[in-house]
Amino acid sequence: MNVIVTVTFNALNDDILEPFLDSIEAQRNRDFILLIVDNASTDGTADYLRQLDRPNTHVILNDENVGFAKGCNQGLAFARSHGATHITFINNDTEFNDSLMHAMVVSLEEQKADALVPLITYYSQPDRIWFVTGSFRLARGIIPFHDHIGRLRREVPMKAIEDTKFASGCCITFNIDSFEAMNGFDERHFVYWEDAELCMKMAAAGQRIVVDTRLECRHKVSVSTGGSFSAFSIYHFTRGHMIFVRDHFGKVITALVICVSLAKAVLNVIRGRMKIRGLKSWYRGIVSGLHG
Repeated sequence: MNVIVTVTFNALNDDILEPFLDSIEAQRNRDFILLIVDNASTDGTADYLRQLDRPNTHVILNDENVGFAKGCNQGLAFARSHGATHITFINNDTEFNDSLMHAMVVSLEEQKADALVPLITYYSQPDRIWFVTGSFRLARGIIPFHDHIGRLRREVPMKAIEDTKFASGCCITFNIDSFEAMNGFDERHFVYWEDAELCMKMAAAGQRIVVDTRLECRHKVSVSTGGSFSAFSIYHFTRGHMIFVRDHFGKVITALVICVSLAKAVLNVIRGRMKIRGLKSWYRGIVSGLHG
């Protein structure tokens, strides 16, 4: 049995939650439980979930926003208590076809892997790749880079099954024993980087992560966090970046990464992608990450 975990925060905005729930309810194979963990939403999401009456669905309403990683880890405890063999984490700003959840579990078992993700495309441009495989690149500041991001699917030669060093937490299925062996997600990361942190731990433990490119999930990118260049996103991404690099790559590489990160932030301001006040959020993220 598969426990599907999604963490909500103000998910009634931007037409997020209802289409996601419709995708879940449409699943033909019903050997799953959907667990919704709400992080103290203020837009009526909690009230909506209290009244939710859908099959195979449970709800946890947190009194405070504990963050994405900790919310997901609440799902692990729930899954264990319900005898689950697999656990799937999925953003609720996604939509997918009526067989994806079961197909991910089947493919994971066929590959004898520890974790599996599908091909993830942009919701608004399903012919363009958002995630297929991932890697960590020094020249880009050791960010979890999405290989081929933004490219047309037909332009990228893809095997049915691809091994990957990094997998996005947007939509990922684990063998529950493998996930529990890693002690779940690192709760120092409020949002962002918890997936990169976990992938590093899995690689060190010899665990295997694969992508099944025959399966597809469509992602409404950054809708739930206010966009990639909101003050919230800049701060938490930068903070998590510093924690990750500091822990895994040492002081010299961390210093280099700070320089790369600053150059990219300034360039984004020059290009008009980020407002100049975003540099304050960037600086706060650097300081907190180095000392957090």
